[in-house]
Amino acid sequence: MKILFITAPLYDYLADSLQVGFRDVFGADCVDWPRKLIMYWYFPSVYGRGFTVWSNPIADVPAAARALKEDVDLVIYSSYRRQIPIDWRVLVPNKGKAPRVVYLDGYDDSFIDPERRPYFKRELTAPEPGPGVFPTGFCVPDRLVRPIDMAGKTQLHQTHVQDTEFTSETGYKFTEEKDYYDDLARSFFGITMRKGGWDCMRHYEILAAGTLVMFKNYDNKPAACSPQCPHFISYTDKKDFLKKASRLVVDGRPTAEYFSILQAQRDWLLANATSTARARQLLAQIEEYFTGKPAAPMTKLHFKRLRRLRIGFFLFKEETLLRAITFVKQNRLVDWFYYRVVRKVPGVGLFVSRVLLGEKPV
Repeated sequence: MKILFITAPLYDYLADSLQVGFRDVFGADCVDWPRKLIMYWYFPSVYGRGFTVWSNPIADVPAAARALKEDVDLVIYSSYRRQIPIDWRVLVPNKGKAPRVVYLDGYDDSFIDPERRPYFKRELTAPEPGPGVFPTGFCVPDRLVRPIDMAGKTQLHQTHVQDTEFTSETGYKFTEEKDYYDDLARSFFGITMRKGGWDCMRHYEILAAGTLVMFKNYDNKPAACSPQCPHFISYTDKKDFLKKASRLVVDGRPTAEYFSILQAQRDWLLANATSTARARQLLAQIEEYFTGKPAAPMTKLHFKRLRRLRIGFFLFKEETLLRAITFVKQNRLVDWFYYRVVRKVPGVGLFVSRVLLGEKPV
């Protein structure tokens, strides 16, 4: 199977973590377009300190495969709403049958494009989203999944916590990925919570480190929304967390219940939420969706030059944003000024969210 994996220059946890999985599973048969520089370390990765998804370059594909001389079987928009200007018909060499086309949406909002199917949505909050709409979520590179080390657990929970009931200092605590994962692995529990959306890479990092996930208000999460692990422990506040933690770990020793839950979470991760597991799962859903549906024929495409110009303008805009974000993140004073001063100007945050990033109101 020949896969065209459509990308965009900016960081995207859903698209980029899946790109890792598809490249690991399909190798040169999965070609990313445009070639995403941050995934190959040709451009510095500063988002999330460059941890997890971007901490190791993916294997590149030969130039002959990237040239797309053969018919493409499957086109994946890895972040469709960001990639709307990219018209797949300009890119594929198909003359007879058109490839299957699928659409992924990793935005934090609950919007579902009514005209695109199959549609894979991360923040899937609707109880009945309709036919052709499926849940999906983030995933962690397989290389980061550690053996569970119970002997090394010396602290109740990790150092970097986002829940302000536990700390007022929610900023980054680590500059090195190994130190971050070591700290998670030393913890009996990994505290996590909803931020911009219910799904968050932190959940999967905790699982990969071999630590038991405690998720604030997880019981309130819509059933179809990621993450969909049935073994996460939900807590309502710090008092509830401590009560449940003291039941699972007594006098510094994990109980049989702790071991059982931890192993169930690990099994779920390996079956559903490593990058390769998520890629295989997604492909199986795609194949099931298209079973019995005849492939559409390729039709004559008009205004190719205008379409290419639109793509070129879009990529220029995205690359400019990427360079601006990188500049801000790499300069502490600029970073402080932007987030403490500029973002507090009325309308600036809304402009960045709605205009530059294309997010919909939640």
